[in-house]
Amino acid sequence: MRATSTILKSKTLTLKELKSSDVTQQYVDWLNDPDVNKYLESRFTYQDNKKVTEFVKACQYSEVCFLFGIFIEDGTRHIGNIKIGPINTHHNYAAIGLVIGDKDSWGKGFASKAISMITEFSFKQLKLVKIMAGCYGANIGSKKAFEKSGYRVEGFFRSHVESTNGRDDLWEMSCFESDFSLLKHK
Repeated sequence: MRATSTILKSKTLTLKELKSSDVTQQYVDWLNDPDVNKYLESRFTYQDNKKVTEFVKACQYSEVCFLFGIFIEDGTRHIGNIKIGPINTHHNYAAIGLVIGDKDSWGKGFASKAISMITEFSFKQLKLVKIMAGCYGANIGSKKAFEKSGYRVEGFFRSHVESTNGRDDLWEMSCFESDFSLLKHK
C-alpha cells in the first residue's frame, strides 16, 4: 500500500484517491445505471457494494493503479471517478478510465478538467511517457474531453465493441507530455 493518499486540486475539482470507506450506495448505483454505464466495461457485470469495495481496495493497495474520486463543492460532493493504470513499468505507459456518474454534472467540463489533472499527475509525478484512452464511437463527449486535454487519435476500430445499440466503433487516443505541454502554453 502506498504510504499516503494523493489529493489533486484545481479551482473547480478535487481528485482524491479512493478508499473502501468512500464506497457509497450512490457510487454503486452509478455503475448499474444504464445511462451512466453504457460506455463502461463494468456494465457487463452487476455491481454491488462488495464488488465495488473489493475493486477500490485492489486499487488502493496497488503500486500500478491509481483510482481517484472526482469531487466538487470543496471536495464534498463525489460526482465520478478517474483511474490511471495499470501502469506498464517496463515501457512507462498506462491507460485512463473515466466516469462521471452524477448526471447533474454532465456537460459542465468536469471530465476534461479531471483528464487534464490526472494527465499532469501522470507525467510529473508518475513519470509516464505515454497515456492512452479508448472511447466508443458514439461517445462524442468523451472523445472531445480527451481532445480538449491534448489527446490525439491514434486509431479507429470499426465495429469493435458491443454496445446497447449493437456494434460500435472505438477511438484509440493517446497523449505524450509534449502534446500536453503544447496545449498548456496555448
